[in-house]
Amino acid sequence: MTRNAKAVALAAIGTAILLVIVVSARDLILRRHGSFDCGDGPRRTIDIRDFTTQSSAYSVELEANLAEKAKISTKLNPVQLQHLSEAVQQAQEFRKYVVAGYNSCAVTKAHYEQYGTRFQALDSLARRIDELAAKPSLAPEETASLAALVSQYWLIN
Repeated sequence: MTRNAKAVALAAIGTAILLVIVVSARDLILRRHGSFDCGDGPRRTIDIRDFTTQSSAYSVELEANLAEKAKISTKLNPVQLQHLSEAVQQAQEFRKYVVAGYNSCAVTKAHYEQYGTRFQALDSLARRIDELAAKPSLAPEETASLAALVSQYWLIN
């Protein structure tokens, strides 16, 4: 290995180490000093991973069940299944918007609390949809209830 190649390799390794240190320090600083004020009172930075875990843990299971569409597809017509799949995707994107908006002062504390209530309602619907979808067979009234829950999930979303 030539002297120049060794220098370039050492510089690349040093840069990589420095980058890891900077990113780690930034995350640590944000966690410790994640307080800021947007005019509606002090806030703490919200991590999207924490928000998703706290606000919609059950929706993740519903999404997993959607991935196995065979489980739900026998109980829903294709249009309802499409609506449910789209609603789950929209909810994911909206969660990201809410957290980014809150962290950048674009979403007020009051709106953030309203959105939290909305996500809890969606989570409750997701639980009920999953309970019905988990049954091996549904009575006609349960099939109608499942369709109504999917429609309600779509409307709230």
